[in-house]
Amino acid sequence: MRRLLLLLVWTSLFAAPAPSLAQTRAPDLAQLSIEDLMRIEVTSAGRKRQPLTDVAAAAFVITHDDIRRSGMTSIPDLLRMAPGVDVAQIDSSKWAVTVRGFNGLYANKLLVLVDGRSVYNRLFSGAIWDANDLMLDDVDRIEVIRGPGAAMWGANAMNGVINIVTKSAADTQGGLVRVDAGRSGQQGGIRYGGTRGEARYRVYAQWTEREQSLIAPGTRADDASRSLTTGFRTDWGHKAETFSFDGRFTAGRARGLWTNFDSLTAANQPFAADPSDSHGGHLLGRWTHTRAGGQSLKVQSFVDLSHRHEPVGEHERRAFDIDTQYRATYRARHDIVVGAGYRFVDEKLTGRVGVSLVPPENRSSLVTGFIQDEIAFFGKRLAITLGSQIQYDSDIGTGVQPTARAMWKGLPNQRLWVATSRSLRTPALTSRGIRLEYPPIAGPGGLPLFITLLGDPAAKTERFVDAEAGYRLEIGTTGSIDVTGFVGHYSDLATREVQASVVQFVPSPRILVTTRLANELAATTRGLEVVGVWAPVPSWRLDGSYTLFDLTPHLSATSRDPVAKFEDGRAPRQQWRVRSSFSPAAHATVNIAVSHVGPLELLLVEAYTRADINMEVRFTDRLSVMAIGQNLFKAAHFEFGGADALVKATQVPRSAGVRLRWTF
Repeated sequence: MRRLLLLLVWTSLFAAPAPSLAQTRAPDLAQLSIEDLMRIEVTSAGRKRQPLTDVAAAAFVITHDDIRRSGMTSIPDLLRMAPGVDVAQIDSSKWAVTVRGFNGLYANKLLVLVDGRSVYNRLFSGAIWDANDLMLDDVDRIEVIRGPGAAMWGANAMNGVINIVTKSAADTQGGLVRVDAGRSGQQGGIRYGGTRGEARYRVYAQWTEREQSLIAPGTRADDASRSLTTGFRTDWGHKAETFSFDGRFTAGRARGLWTNFDSLTAANQPFAADPSDSHGGHLLGRWTHTRAGGQSLKVQSFVDLSHRHEPVGEHERRAFDIDTQYRATYRARHDIVVGAGYRFVDEKLTGRVGVSLVPPENRSSLVTGFIQDEIAFFGKRLAITLGSQIQYDSDIGTGVQPTARAMWKGLPNQRLWVATSRSLRTPALTSRGIRLEYPPIAGPGGLPLFITLLGDPAAKTERFVDAEAGYRLEIGTTGSIDVTGFVGHYSDLATREVQASVVQFVPSPRILVTTRLANELAATTRGLEVVGVWAPVPSWRLDGSYTLFDLTPHLSATSRDPVAKFEDGRAPRQQWRVRSSFSPAAHATVNIAVSHVGPLELLLVEAYTRADINMEVRFTDRLSVMAIGQNLFKAAHFEFGGADALVKATQVPRSAGVRLRWTF
């Protein structure tokens, strides 16, 4: 960690003598044509640049202009724009984010990447969002792939892939200062980018402080948080070679209402406001060699270190990853991408009262290889993509994850695609070795009831097979519509099997109940996702989306899990969102977003509708002010329930704030 800090300081010194350059402003996409919007390139679906309209998957892009216009200050809040993505704020600094069901604090069927670097945490099988407090001014776009991406990205990309792509150093030249202040918290960021020889660089720092949410209207939850993020990125190139090197360090402290595992006080206080401390960082290097004719070779490697102290224990993680991929064309018909990778992860959990992991430390290696061939037919009007990933996990064994996709481009303004995939989710370390001793509650006859949750050392890999179909239509020059339908079947999903209770009389009368993790649940899902864009005039764009989702759990006859059969009540059946981006003058924008989320019956969360409004005025090309209002319909509302048992969900309050942005 000390080396990482020294490197950041060195980079700052390296930056000092660089000349000041004018800030590069991203194009205002609200003024681009529908055709331009559909030609936005994405890289996450096939590990290569593809126009959005030609991706044979349910792809959606949140552009930098969308990010700036939203007035949001966190990645999870930005993901509310994407159809099919279920975003729920749990408390001031924690979110539950998933795609197509199974949401939770550690939603475990979604792979999250930052510039191709996985931030998937294997201890919990999920992303820890507050540990990725990125400077949004430097985010170029967020690519959201709904549906399996395992053939390209490996296990755990079961329900979708989110790839956060940051800008190159060349696109962030000059200085920037941004300050957000309001009822929900404060955030400030400063960045400077310059040139030295053929290299471009930027250094940056961001401070985030989130105010307390609410237990009930007028009652604070004591869950405030603060974090500091600093980092750098350099890019340089010579002829066919390009190099990129970046690093980031984040330290934070957050309070929250965590389950109190201290049995001496838990009977009357199931949740206690405890602090969490975390710090960590990464270094990433990437080399790309490009030849004429579309051939390219890319090698990427990173090291990742993190330490997290939470009321349930301390988690230390060290990871090393190297990934290579090669792309070539063959006889003008085949577009082949092939690659291999290796990852080593060393993780250690030191549990506290009532929490332990057996064994407390785990070292695992992962070896992967993949190949994908996109084959063109009928003058490239039909493209069939076949691919698969095979991996060897030192803990789990070998897994194969194939996919087959086809896209028909019979008419220039229409696309029709179908796909089927098989994907896997490896069990989390906690699924195999956790031991949780919950605080006692009142049991039958007034006896205290002690519940213990045990992991399963033989936990199985969860499996998923799905089929998707989509249709895209550009309606003249002013509109577009994108429709996706899907069905899928899960097997070997995790359950909590309740064992027979035992009455114990020593040292005092009590009832003991043991719950063991197992794989006794299957489920079928189906749904419909519709995305529409209408831009009747250059200064106004209207975006809308609708999501219909259905999950039917199938619990095995031998299962004694009392909750799994209600898993369908964890996801909203319907969601919709409408967003208006209006530029009444060259120096002003007005943005309104209204969204509705259906009830979460299992979590006892009522349906809610939220409205976010902001207006930005640019006084000069370099100075702007934005007034921001969020959650305007209600004083506060729940977005998630307390079924995760570790953290108590709180209410998201109405808020207002101001953003000042200055470039130089």
